[in-house]
Amino acid sequence: MSLSIDWQAPVLTLSGDLDRNTVPQLWQQRHNYADLDTIDVAALARVDTAGLAMLLTLCEQHDKAQVRGASERLRKLAELGNLNRIIPLAE
Repeated sequence: MSLSIDWQAPVLTLSGDLDRNTVPQLWQQRHNYADLDTIDVAALARVDTAGLAMLLTLCEQHDKAQVRGASERLRKLAELGNLNRIIPLAE
């Protein structure tokens, strides 16, 4: 599957798969998201560790950004990686 990226400042909406195959697409655009405050991941079908690392990078670059709509699997992945304090997962 592919990754769909929709940037409507200040919300970045991701859908599809965020994995090692699609992260480069988002990586190349990461500097385009000035004033990012929400990363909506509710429509992501799959996130692997590369995708989690990309979310971490975006949250580090935009200290007020929150991840909204995280699946239980994504929450568990962040917890297992001890990243749940670094990646702000909104309810």
